[in-house]
Amino acid sequence: MKILAIETSCDETAAAVTEGTEILSSVKWTQEIHNQYGGVVPALAKRAHEERIEEIINDALKRSETSVQRLGAVAVTVGPGLAIALEVGIKWARKLAADWHKPLIGINHIEGHILSALKKEVTFPCQALVISGGHTQVIRVDGIGKYEILAQSLDDDIGEALDKGARMLGLPYPGGPALEKLAAQGDPIKYKLPLPMAGREGRAFSYSGLKTAFYRLVTQLHSYPVAQFEPQEISDLAAGYQAMVFRHLVRTLKVNVQNSMFNVHDLLVGGGVAANMKLRDEIKKLSNEVSLNVHYPANLMLCTDNAAMIGVAAGFKAKRGEFTDPERIDRLPRWRVDEISS
Repeated sequence: MKILAIETSCDETAAAVTEGTEILSSVKWTQEIHNQYGGVVPALAKRAHEERIEEIINDALKRSETSVQRLGAVAVTVGPGLAIALEVGIKWARKLAADWHKPLIGINHIEGHILSALKKEVTFPCQALVISGGHTQVIRVDGIGKYEILAQSLDDDIGEALDKGARMLGLPYPGGPALEKLAAQGDPIKYKLPLPMAGREGRAFSYSGLKTAFYRLVTQLHSYPVAQFEPQEISDLAAGYQAMVFRHLVRTLKVNVQNSMFNVHDLLVGGGVAANMKLRDEIKKLSNEVSLNVHYPANLMLCTDNAAMIGVAAGFKAKRGEFTDPERIDRLPRWRVDEISS
């Protein structure tokens, strides 16, 4: 079944056409308007989605060389995410499904990230690591649609923590990629920073203490503006901060893998931070230590928010006849992945 998928959960306006796990087209537009504010402004995100979504959908259909008649369903992200941003995608999906007489499939954004890394060789149960600006979770995966959250953030999520650290160094939003680039040129042990503990027996991530310690370090070295720093100083600070963010993540992940009630053979990794090469190196070291097969999406573009992962997830739903009532579909901004089967 060919599926048109729509994703508008945050600041990416995206559409894709998929068939099973095959991606026939994937188009997205990142809203740069938020850069000047240092974070996503919901009202501006909604307006930007409304301005671009029709163009993005038409482009995805054109690139896939798929006619409306050959589509089997329309899929859309219904949560979690920004409520007024989700609303735009849902409105369009409902309209197109009605106009084209196609069934509708509502998809959980986190499940999309999980299934974007699923490979044929993966055996259940396994674990998933979803890491982005809005999510930091270790999840037990017993099968498609069957999830249990093992660990999640108590405060800032990992992508948010990286962005805020970058902002302290005067880097533009989104700061994660810029921080990664600078950190590659720095010394991660030049400055001393605290390592957050793996709280609640590995069931929690917490970056607020590290973020506060980093702010104090930056202001102790120099008063603002950051322009007073030498380039190597900024690179060393970036390297040290990023290293501690990742060290906490990997240590908490290790606790969950080792404390699992089942033998963990496979780990699915998704979310925007999964594109960071330094983090992949650290996860690789862990995988060698605990004999873990790590699986990422097929390319870096599929790590960040995109509609292709929504289409792939919808393909699994369609196979099992799990469609959504068009009259009842609605935005679910706080929809937890472990609530899917309930």
